[in-house]
Amino acid sequence: MILKELRLKNIRTYEHDTIEFPNGIMLFEGGIGSGKSTILLAIEFALFGLGEERGNTLLTLGKNEGEVELAFEVNGKPYAVHRKLVRTKRGAGARSGAHVPGAVVQDDCWIEHDGVVDRLSARDMKVKVLSVLGFNEQADPRAKSSIFRYAVYTPQEEMKGILADQERRLQTIRKALRLEDYKVAGDNAHKVAMQLRGTAGLLIKRGGEADGIDAEIRRAEEGLPKMRAEAAGIEDEIAEAEIEVKGAKSESERLSAELERLAGEAKKAKEVRADIGRTGRSVESLRAEVRAGEGRLKAAEGQLGQLQAVQEPSLTLDEAEDMLKDARRRLSECQRGAGVHEHDLSNYSRLVREGKCPTCGQPTDGEFFTSRLDGARARVEESNALRGELEKEVDALEAAVRATRDYEEAAARRQQLNERVEEIRDRLAAAGEQLLGLEAQLEELKRRGERSERAERDYGAVRREYEANEERRGRAEGREKELIRRRAALGGEVSRLEFEIGRLTKERERALAERERGEGLLEVSDWLDGYFASAIEKIERSIMTSANRDFDAEFAKWFAYLVEDPTKSVRVDEDFTPLISQDSYEQEIGNLSGGERTALALAYRLALNKVVQKNTDVDASLLILDEPTDGFSKDQIAKMGDLLKDLDIRQGIIVSHERELEGAVDHIFRVSKEAGRSRVTPAKG
Repeated sequence: MILKELRLKNIRTYEHDTIEFPNGIMLFEGGIGSGKSTILLAIEFALFGLGEERGNTLLTLGKNEGEVELAFEVNGKPYAVHRKLVRTKRGAGARSGAHVPGAVVQDDCWIEHDGVVDRLSARDMKVKVLSVLGFNEQADPRAKSSIFRYAVYTPQEEMKGILADQERRLQTIRKALRLEDYKVAGDNAHKVAMQLRGTAGLLIKRGGEADGIDAEIRRAEEGLPKMRAEAAGIEDEIAEAEIEVKGAKSESERLSAELERLAGEAKKAKEVRADIGRTGRSVESLRAEVRAGEGRLKAAEGQLGQLQAVQEPSLTLDEAEDMLKDARRRLSECQRGAGVHEHDLSNYSRLVREGKCPTCGQPTDGEFFTSRLDGARARVEESNALRGELEKEVDALEAAVRATRDYEEAAARRQQLNERVEEIRDRLAAAGEQLLGLEAQLEELKRRGERSERAERDYGAVRREYEANEERRGRAEGREKELIRRRAALGGEVSRLEFEIGRLTKERERALAERERGEGLLEVSDWLDGYFASAIEKIERSIMTSANRDFDAEFAKWFAYLVEDPTKSVRVDEDFTPLISQDSYEQEIGNLSGGERTALALAYRLALNKVVQKNTDVDASLLILDEPTDGFSKDQIAKMGDLLKDLDIRQGIIVSHERELEGAVDHIFRVSKEAGRSRVTPAKG
């Protein structure tokens, strides 16, 4: 793999930057914290995704989106990969009311080749990239590529940690050399062998049941003849029961038809009794109505006789009322005149009594006033007499008007009574006719009631007979069902035994087959444990031994390059533990100087790189070194040029803050940071 170009957008301290990678050895030089390591992390992220990294560690703080795009070649073919990071609105576990940044997730992943862009999920993207690079490993989305980490790029601090931890070192070596597959295969072979032995033991044990099954088959076959004979005897009893049931059923049908007929008659009896009651009540009601009508007729005829005794008046009502009106008018006029005369009489009586006129003082005791007084008295008496006659006349006329009115009212009442009498007579005649009809109907209903009551009595007798027959029929059917049940039970038992014999026969065959199969599985288990697993272990040991030899040679070679001390040498034991010797005495790693420990880690790193490349057929064109000379002396740094040339790689990337490495590389890139933003500037190339 050869890198061509890296584009960064909002990745850590990089806002927008593009880095072009030429062939040869490149040095990315800058101060601590300038953003050098970010370039290496971005390359790994573009190829394999986040792995165990969190998106928050790559996306620029305060930004919601970031992108990485990497162009590279594999076997001369160009490719480009792109991954995008997106911050969600709110992170998981945010407390209510608190501002918590959202989680960062991958989004919009694609790979381009020959102008075709495939948009893939993050996992599928990793699978595709591993296939393009030829890395034969599982695409675990939660881990980095093991081959890339040990064949192309391993952070120096991570390598120091591997050297200090034996278990982690062995895991790293096994993972880098793909030896885990052999171990897994061997472990699985042991597991399968154990499972096969367990299964074989169970099968053989079950196969041992064949003898017991033979005994069960014999017992089942012995009971069959007796059951078949008993089943045949039940058939005759069932035939007799069927005849009895059929006869009882026929009798029940006959009695049921008779009951149905009598039930209709009995039902009519209830209806007839109800009709007799209703008709009887109607007759009594009609008789009472006739008696009441006769009483009303008699009373009306008596009132009519009284009204016919009233005499007809000589005057009509209009004539009597006109005469009364005239008499009242004359009486009113007489009363007004009498009032005037009485007033004059009062005045003359007062004047004569007083003896003089109160107005003019003239004497009033003379003949003139006396004659006037007498005349007034006479007129008053005459008016009173006339008024008395007129009052008598008015009273007489008022009596005549009342008598006339009474006569006319009596005449109208007589007319009404005559009409009422006729109506009552008509209704009495109709009621009489209706009464005769109801009485005849009542007699007919009584005759029908007698017939229905006889039907009721007959229904009861037939019902009892029907119930007795149904009871006999029930017993017969119960016996028939019991016989049929017994026949079915026997037939079922016969079938069960026949089926059981067949099942046991198959079970015996199965048991024998399982015993044979179990014996075969034991042979396979012995082969897996005795031959296959041991062969896998031998292959693993052979590869491990070969890799150990290669590793030991490479490790010693690179250490000698970096440490100019002929008294010191290095090697690895069978567990790839680095051993340091000085003047033939082993020395603890902790007793080395800082530069020597760095040299040891770099030599181990380069040895691992070469061995992994050799054992995995990984393209050795690219090598990435992160701070490889941390703690080196100037003389050691000066030797890096020869070391890099001896590596014989087409492209190398070194990230370091050591300017002394500038003379050992082909291209130099300055990494700087201003106002919190990193930039990469070519300085030599």
